[in-house]
Amino acid sequence: MAQWRESTDAEIVDLASRLQSVDWSWRIADVPELAAAFGWQVLTAHPNSVTLDNGFGMDSGEVIGRDGRAESIELALTSVASNDVDGRAQARDALARMAAVLTGALGEPTSRKPGRSPEIRWVGAEATLRLVGLSRSVQLCLTANSYLAKEDQAIELEERGLV
Repeated sequence: MAQWRESTDAEIVDLASRLQSVDWSWRIADVPELAAAFGWQVLTAHPNSVTLDNGFGMDSGEVIGRDGRAESIELALTSVASNDVDGRAQARDALARMAAVLTGALGEPTSRKPGRSPEIRWVGAEATLRLVGLSRSVQLCLTANSYLAKEDQAIELEERGLV
């Protein structure tokens, strides 16, 4: 297993600030241009997704969409921790630290969503910045508000047993 790595406070704040202020077309076809501006490497490109290396290796970033329109940019802020109690604790600790760093830089989050993959959100006019804790890593995402509303609705229906 590779050595655990995580973004520094300065890297996290810089990436979050740049994502919040990015002005781009939200077209999958324009992801290579976006990637170049951020220093990411495009690994594969398909009509509705682009896989990136954002500095954490293969598949450390992805832009997903539908009908040629991007809906979410998902970027690793850590490597993947070991699949054991210590590794999962390492990822939870990183999420807590990064949440504190981003709250200090961006202000209080708009919402916090607990659960298996906890999220801290800062809602913008068109897109929401999301800090997401996965079981063994942490991601920073910029997600179109229209897509996020549909995703939240689907999760709510599933939790209520209606799907």
